[in-house]
Amino acid sequence: MSTTVVVTPFGQAQQLAAACVLSNIKGTIVPIGDFTGIVLADTGVEAGNEAAASISKLAGKHEVLLLVRSDVQIDAGHYRHGSRESDVPAGLALKNLPDVLEKLLLEIVPAEEVEGNIPTSSMTKLQASAATMTPGRAAVARTALLWIVVAVLAGLITAFGLTLGLGGNSMAWAVAVFGAIVLAFSLWRIYSVLTKGAKR
Repeated sequence: MSTTVVVTPFGQAQQLAAACVLSNIKGTIVPIGDFTGIVLADTGVEAGNEAAASISKLAGKHEVLLLVRSDVQIDAGHYRHGSRESDVPAGLALKNLPDVLEKLLLEIVPAEEVEGNIPTSSMTKLQASAATMTPGRAAVARTALLWIVVAVLAGLITAFGLTLGLGGNSMAWAVAVFGAIVLAFSLWRIYSVLTKGAKR
């Protein structure tokens, strides 16, 4: 048996849960003092290394700490930008972090009993995407959605005008032309909004 915990610089459990769900990392998110960690569902050493490497890519310049307890020892290491940078004395790591980490590693306290825990299975990918969205990107998404609705309506108006216009109705042709202009403008706005949003 082994227990694997990845301690991260994420300040909020919800943020780490969302990042793990989007990266297909399964486990239970737990607050660890000012940090958050994930107790992995798949507790193999290889799975721990992969999870720590993946999370460290999301943490930017900050390090993440991997701790794996096997029957005989605790292995600890720092990860940054997707790779293991250094080994860490496990005793030193445990001494400098809250007691809950040691209790999790030794299985004295299950992750599900830590106050504020979030199982990754409780969050959908859609919820995770929303949780990781900055206010700026949320505004871009709302604007794009508005223009998509306008484009759909313009498409329906254009189709309606063309249907009646083929019967010789000149007013219907005018409606179809108007709908096509609005549709083209809407598509341009959607492209413009999403292009600018991608740069944020």
